[in-house]
Amino acid sequence: MGEGYRIAIETSVSHGSVALCLKEEIIFNRKFEAGRRPSELLPRILREALGHVGSGSVELVLIGTGPGSYNGARVGIAAGQGIAIVHQCPVVGISSLEGLAVVRSGVPCLALGDARRGTFFTLELMEGKLAGSPSLLEHPEFRQRAGVAAGRDWTLVSLEGPERLDLPGHEVLVEVPSAALLFQAWEERSLEEQQKLREIPPEPFYLRAPHITQPRRGSGPEPDRSH
Repeated sequence: MGEGYRIAIETSVSHGSVALCLKEEIIFNRKFEAGRRPSELLPRILREALGHVGSGSVELVLIGTGPGSYNGARVGIAAGQGIAIVHQCPVVGISSLEGLAVVRSGVPCLALGDARRGTFFTLELMEGKLAGSPSLLEHPEFRQRAGVAAGRDWTLVSLEGPERLDLPGHEVLVEVPSAALLFQAWEERSLEEQQKLREIPPEPFYLRAPHITQPRRGSGPEPDRSH
C-alpha cells in the first residue's frame, strides 16, 4: 500500500467531499453542497477526480458511512463499490466522525446528535477513533451525559446545529467531516486494524438496529390477538 492512488468519498452530510491521494500526497480535494441530491452531484466530481488517475489504478476506496444521512451514505457506498469493482481494490467504510478535524487532533470527544423519535445519541471518540457503540438517550440523560463529558474536559462535537440539541450552558463544536481526513483516519490504524476493516463490507452507520419485517408464517390469516 502507499504506492498507488486512493480515493475517499464523504456524502453522509449535506456538505460532501471527494479526495484523491497519490502515495502520501492529496492531489484532488473537492467539497460540494450535496443536500438532497448526492446521487446527481457525486458522479461528476468522481469523474473529475478519477481523471487524474488516467491509466493508473486505485488501490483503496474509503467511504464515510455516517452517522448522518442514510441515503447520502448509501450513495457514497454504491459509488465506492463501483470504483472498487473497476479497479479490483478493497472498499472500506469508516465512520464519518473520524473525518472531523477535532477528532483527528486526538483529543477525547463526545459526539452528540438528534436521533429523532424523541431520542438523542452520544458516541465517544478517543485517540482519533470510535470508542464504543452509540448510546440512545432521552433528553434528561443526554444532557447529563454531555455535562459529565464536559466536566472531564472532553470536547463536545456535533454534525448539526446546537439548537437541535437543546444544551444551554454547554459549548458544542459544530464540524463537517472531510474526505481528506478519512485518509488520516486510515493511515493512523495498525496493519492489523486495516486488514480487519478490509474484511467488513461497508454499510451506513446505524444508530439503531435496522428494522426488518419478518415474513408471516404460513399463508393463512393472522390469528386475532386483540384479546
